[in-house]
Amino acid sequence: MPNLPADAVSAAAFLTRYLYRPIELGHDTRLFALAETERPCMGDVWFWTDDNAKALELLSRPEVWRRFPEQTVEILRFVQAMCHGPFIFRRVSIPRLEWSGRAGGIDSFCHSLMQLRCDLSRGVVVAGTRFHDGRTADNLMLSGNSVAFSYKGRRFRLDVEDAITEFDTAQQNSVLTLRHSSELHFTPLWKSLRLGRITYTYTIDARSLLIGVEAVLDVDASANIADVVLTVGHDYLSHGMNGVYYTEIAAEMPEGGAVRFLADAPGHQFLAASGAPYYAIIQPEIAGLALAIHTAPREVKHLAGLDAWVKQQGGLHLVRARYRFDGACRGARLVVAEDKVLTAGGLYDRTADYAQIIRDTIATKASRSNPLDLSISYDYGAEVNAFAKCFAVCTSGQVGAQPVISPDELRALFDRYLRHYFEVFVAGHHHGKNTIISRQLAFVILGTATMFRTTGSDWYREQVGRLCDVLLDFEIRYNDVTGAPAGGFTYGIASQRAAFVDGHSASLLALTQAMRCIEDPRFAAAVDRGLGSYCLETCRVVTDRPLKVDTISTSTVDGNGIRHSENAFWNFNVGLALRFFSALRSAADPALQAVVARHGDRMEILEMVMRRQIERSIIERDDCTEIAVAEGGGETNSETQPWVTLGLFGHPCD
Repeated sequence: MPNLPADAVSAAAFLTRYLYRPIELGHDTRLFALAETERPCMGDVWFWTDDNAKALELLSRPEVWRRFPEQTVEILRFVQAMCHGPFIFRRVSIPRLEWSGRAGGIDSFCHSLMQLRCDLSRGVVVAGTRFHDGRTADNLMLSGNSVAFSYKGRRFRLDVEDAITEFDTAQQNSVLTLRHSSELHFTPLWKSLRLGRITYTYTIDARSLLIGVEAVLDVDASANIADVVLTVGHDYLSHGMNGVYYTEIAAEMPEGGAVRFLADAPGHQFLAASGAPYYAIIQPEIAGLALAIHTAPREVKHLAGLDAWVKQQGGLHLVRARYRFDGACRGARLVVAEDKVLTAGGLYDRTADYAQIIRDTIATKASRSNPLDLSISYDYGAEVNAFAKCFAVCTSGQVGAQPVISPDELRALFDRYLRHYFEVFVAGHHHGKNTIISRQLAFVILGTATMFRTTGSDWYREQVGRLCDVLLDFEIRYNDVTGAPAGGFTYGIASQRAAFVDGHSASLLALTQAMRCIEDPRFAAAVDRGLGSYCLETCRVVTDRPLKVDTISTSTVDGNGIRHSENAFWNFNVGLALRFFSALRSAADPALQAVVARHGDRMEILEMVMRRQIERSIIERDDCTEIAVAEGGGETNSETQPWVTLGLFGHPCD
């Protein structure tokens, strides 16, 4: 069996040799970054911003930076390039768009960052953000359209999907076009009259996440109709499968500010949003996980507002954007068009920012060669922490002058995103919003503690205290199997209430390192309780087949007295737990030393199991060390490799 690596360089060498490659963010922006995996994963090549930030922390270790100076600076440039105001965009991919099969009249297509399905005979197009871990879902169903109009003083409404007569699918190079057409007739006085022909066209480009929607009504020359309303429908919004639901509509108004509708009692409501350049359908989840459907109308002058139907309290069912064409429309060609983007994480209160982001995305579509996921980074704190570590190492003088970015620029970069974190995430938390993931917050604390130790500025120490106050809100307390006090740090404050090994360990690591800045007995007490959550477990893990696995877990008890456990089968969990254990063992604070004395024997057993798990995951490649995603996992990825390595060796600027 291979031994654990003797230093961090051999693990970093694997990243720079096998995952490091060029990626374009535009025709004039060629960068280098780490792909998620060495070979395409399920046919995809993704570059995650937070994974690159985790690797950047590893590469910023002085001995690693000196060995790989060019790669370290280039990855820093990539992470910077993915930052846009308070947003840190999630990932970019190599383009891909291909037909993947037909079943039951439904065609499926695979975009590098979306799944697409359609049944054009029924006027249905479905899209969802793609993942590799089971979170892919149907985020958007484009359907449920109607045409309304006046004829001789009476108002009529016709269903588009009921009258479909033609449909087709075509792909030319990187562009997929889906189309369905309906012949519309109405019966004013027992006599059928032809209204005209309406065609809905949906356009998807492999190089972008934009979904173009166009509706064209050619009104019959003999149809003396007026005041036509065309729609773009979003149906079955809260179907509930794989956590898909939406509760809010927000529209940015032309004069600034937003109007909103929140799903409450069942029924129908109209949200007036005349001329709005942007509207969104929003899920109120943790910011890094929340879904949204963003829309930019191309011709805002016809947008009147949004019809919303609520079937069950708290969940939108159908939302129709209403486009009104006033006056006589006989023989007219009426056109409405929108551009849509899906996100699975965002800062959705900032409607003005999103209106500009979508406009910029549309404007740069022609120059973009690789699709950009506008969802925000899950581990926003990983980027913040990486900026701090780079600053600390540059300031130390251990890697020499860096021509690309100076220590002052790195400090300004860190300060900017720490400020954004307080303005968006922490402020949202204090207002009772579900904004923060504990693991993300823990790494913001680690970065801020690094800045305090590097600069000695009391301002950073004050921010560490404020952040730790928030982190303590995530602890759930209970009694362990002996009746002793124990605690677990959950992912979310209002949802995701499980204490996963990674989030729990990162939280305890943050509190341990914070005690080097602040003397606060609450931190040591929480660490003491948190150690009581770790246990050994034989569990069933399903990958491509069921596995019986012996590993560590976190065990918690909910408010109903039911015990839950979350295992560390995936090695990134072990990396964070080992990093916490190591930091705790080396802590100089007497209160933390007393914690180690109380839990030392159990910690040794847990560490032995974790190190054994990593040993059984080592793959030796030339002079590199690869650490697989799990025992028997076959390969690593851009998150596992740096986090396990940092778990084994830590960072000198912690």
